[in-house]
Amino acid sequence: MKLSGYLIEKYNNMGSAYSCRRLLDEAQKQGVDLRILGVSDTSIKENNCYNQGYQLENKNFIINRYKYGKVKDYLNGLGAKSYNSLQALNIYINKLKQLKNINSAYFIKPKYIAGYSSLPFGMLADELKLPFVAKGLESSMGQEIFLIKNKEEYKNLANLYPAFKEWLFEEFIFSSSGHDMRIYCARGEVIAAMERTSDTDFRANVALGANVKKIKIEPYFQNIAHDIYKQTGLDFVGLDLLYGKELPYFCEINVTAGLEGIEQATDINVAGAIMQTIKDDFNAE
Repeated sequence: MKLSGYLIEKYNNMGSAYSCRRLLDEAQKQGVDLRILGVSDTSIKENNCYNQGYQLENKNFIINRYKYGKVKDYLNGLGAKSYNSLQALNIYINKLKQLKNINSAYFIKPKYIAGYSSLPFGMLADELKLPFVAKGLESSMGQEIFLIKNKEEYKNLANLYPAFKEWLFEEFIFSSSGHDMRIYCARGEVIAAMERTSDTDFRANVALGANVKKIKIEPYFQNIAHDIYKQTGLDFVGLDLLYGKELPYFCEINVTAGLEGIEQATDINVAGAIMQTIKDDFNAE
């Protein structure tokens, strides 16, 4: 019987988006029937899921590439397996939970304080020093990340975002300003690694125009990947590390990491490795 699955995204018509297109292409090459389901095009009625008015049937697996809301939770019930699992996905979309739950002898965690933008500026500046970084707890692609250099910039958070929004305030790692490392991991094994560099921004996100280049997969990358998989159970993650003087600093993991930068920088077929891992799970049963 042909293996089939759903790729959960924001909209149905995202087949031209790089990561979706690559996964669809590799699924086709490997004889897997994969279809995009957009949460924005989906409704739940009497415990049944409908996409653009058509009732959805169960499939073998789900690939989660959208991390917000409850509709995606219901859609996960349509698959025998989910990648990443819904439970792990819902935990580790949160940057605070990442910092609290993930540990390794091979990286340093930055100093941090979590809370609202009503926290006293003086306390944050004393604890973290200036400048410090403010991160939205579930942001991605470099969004909701700010370098706070003074009290006025801190006040702007309260003006730009609701008072109930929670933030992760972290010390700024000067040695990694404008460049970092992205490592793509599958089941605790490093598939590919790249350096991201920006000439104009302290953030080095591909979505913000950073340049990328392949880097050597260091032994400590593998050690960190093993630790993260053991602690989280996440099948596929993008691991971001900041450059430190002796050990790297943990930045974050991305549970729905994009594939464009890592594939173009390394010329490694990451999408194919993802699909092969899924196929192998079902072939082993």
